[in-house]
Order: sequence, then C-alpha cells, then structure tokens
Amino acid sequence: MRKTLRRTVLAAGGTLLAGAVARKYLIGPGQAEQADPTHPPVQSLDIIKPHPPAILPRLDFLDVDGKTQSLEQYIGHGLVLNLWATWCVPCVAEMPALDALARTLAPSGVRVLTVSLDRGGATAVKAFYAAHGITSLPILLDPHSALLGALGLDGIPTTLLVDRTGLEVVRLQGPVDWASPQAAALVTKLVG
Repeated sequence: MRKTLRRTVLAAGGTLLAGAVARKYLIGPGQAEQADPTHPPVQSLDIIKPHPPAILPRLDFLDVDGKTQSLEQYIGHGLVLNLWATWCVPCVAEMPALDALARTLAPSGVRVLTVSLDRGGATAVKAFYAAHGITSLPILLDPHSALLGALGLDGIPTTLLVDRTGLEVVRLQGPVDWASPQAAALVTKLVG
C-alpha cells in the first residue's frame, strides 16, 4: 500500500513538473496560452556562460543493452551531456538539433550523449528515434532519474558541457538552439 501511494505521489509530482517546465518554455511572459506545443521556442547560444571547471559526481546510466556505463568512460572526449525524455515537449524540440550536432562534432572527438529518463527504457527511445529520424545519438538510459538527484537538477531538458578531463564547464536548463551555425564551434572551443 505504501509503495503504491509513493508511486502515485511521485507520478503526480513528475506530471506537475513536466507541465511547469513545458509551460515555462512554451509560453513566454505576456503571451497567450496558444503556443504551438509541436514547435516550442528554443534559447539562443547567448545564454551559454562558462563557469570555472567543476568536478562532477560519479554519473552512471545504462546503454541500450541494459549494461551500466559511466561518464568516466568518456574522459578524453569533450562531451555534450543532455538529459531528456520522450514525453518532455521542450526536450523533443531540441533532439533533431542535437542529432545534427552529434554528426558535426563526431570528427573532432566531441561526443553528444543524450540520456533518456523514460521509464519505458530502450523500447520508448528506439520508437522515438525511429519516428523522428534520429540516427546519430546513442540510446542511453536513466529510467529511475538518478542523474537528476546526483546533479541537483530540478527539470529537463538539461545539458552539461564537459571538457576532455571530465570537468563540467557549462550547465544549461531548457532547450537550446544547437542547430545554429555557431553551435559546433562554440562547443568545441568550450570542451576542447
């Protein structure tokens, strides 16, 4: 009984949080509630403000086969680490641009890692990728949303830029225009 109540409360809280995040990015100040949920606005790269490099906690997630992966495995690569979910409208809006960014950055050794918080796991992400033509992003999973707590986050999408030594240099909340011509150059400069 307690587990059922806890799950119900957590599910309701998650739904409210998703609605609040969607409202924040779909409806701006003074704007009527008629925003197009299929095309939410994204933030320009102007919001990127590097901070002094910060040590990250151990971050573990699952690959498509359910095997545990760690962010430490990617030391030596600059990283764009994005936390998202298929049910998150702002997340969905930025996924095609992250897919394009991953293709652009691949030759430089910078990796784009998108970690899904979907409880449906790989099945949900595979279906989403197929429906949206996503071909350059790995299927990485955090079905229990452990990364949110580990990083002290209050919502998604959230993107961290991590340099080649494994230090966080930028943290962004909300969808970003990764498709802009300057995005790849700026990311490469910041994560080195």
